[in-house]
Amino acid sequence: MNNRTAAEVINKILQYLKANKISQKSAGNRINYTSLSKAKDPIKYPQLVIEKMTRVEVVKALMEEFGLAYDQDTGQISTLHIKDTPKVRDVMHYIMYYYSFARATIGLAWIQVIDKKRVLIDYRVEEHWEGNFEVIENYTFISAEKRGITTPVRKLICLFSGTMKYGRPILLGTYSTVKRDGVPAAGKIVLERYPDRESVLNRFNQEADPRITRYLMDSVFTTLTFTPNSLDDLPHNHQIPGLNGEYIVGFASDQATDSSSMQLNIMDHQKAELEVNSLHYKGSIDILDILNFRIELRDPPSRMLNKPVYFFFFLRLQEKATHIGFVGTCISNYWSKYLETYPCEIYSTVT
Repeated sequence: MNNRTAAEVINKILQYLKANKISQKSAGNRINYTSLSKAKDPIKYPQLVIEKMTRVEVVKALMEEFGLAYDQDTGQISTLHIKDTPKVRDVMHYIMYYYSFARATIGLAWIQVIDKKRVLIDYRVEEHWEGNFEVIENYTFISAEKRGITTPVRKLICLFSGTMKYGRPILLGTYSTVKRDGVPAAGKIVLERYPDRESVLNRFNQEADPRITRYLMDSVFTTLTFTPNSLDDLPHNHQIPGLNGEYIVGFASDQATDSSSMQLNIMDHQKAELEVNSLHYKGSIDILDILNFRIELRDPPSRMLNKPVYFFFFLRLQEKATHIGFVGTCISNYWSKYLETYPCEIYSTVT
């Protein structure tokens, strides 16, 4: 059977299935193939391989899936019974964990990988996505589209799978998509494998493991939804002149008993490191305007604690005759079980 003949057979099979109430889309889903329209049109699409299958292979897949027979002498498609249920497939079940920007919590989604080709993604909220699964060398790619809405929305998931290309218990990666409010977004994800549907649904109603929460918290990057006419239109961050440097942190409250051992280092107007009793808490700076800024710091990455420790500084530039200084508040759970607020000030070590 040559390429053109196979295309004709594909067309006949699809017509036969349509007469038996099976649509082309359903047929494609059953064999994990999305290019039936191309496969049955050899004039417009003359290539021998489409979506990694020849037309002869597509014919074979359709006939096996639906229990059909083709008579080469008469050119007729026939069968005693069209199979109304798909054959048993190889399905890998994963739960995908991600940071939900809108709800400020860790979200969960159920990913089914069917025959290492087709992907179904279902979220806790009413969202259903379908797409393709592909492994290239040490990396796994999932491209999916949200179904059931007027305007298609797509996402790309990139994972490092290493030398064991299929079935790893845990995979780390990133996603890129558009949020519900139309803002382009990207972030880190964790995929955790489960043996079957029942165990996935059982886990689906529980909260994420604290170790996953620590890894993913606040890991979303978003961009603006406008198109600049020139580079001059790009938004720019506020800068506080002379902000970079080393500082000593002081507290007015007697509760903050470790104040004498705190040192703060600010780098590149966007990174900060706080040293407390030989522990280094790392974080980021958000410059609010030309006088005010916010610093957020967290546990050292090497520490695995049941209760994560946070430091949030809200500071304002203060005029000093001899050195740069800032005053404000620190919100932390370092000294107590819960987040408490402490008046504080920081002074540059350079006079």
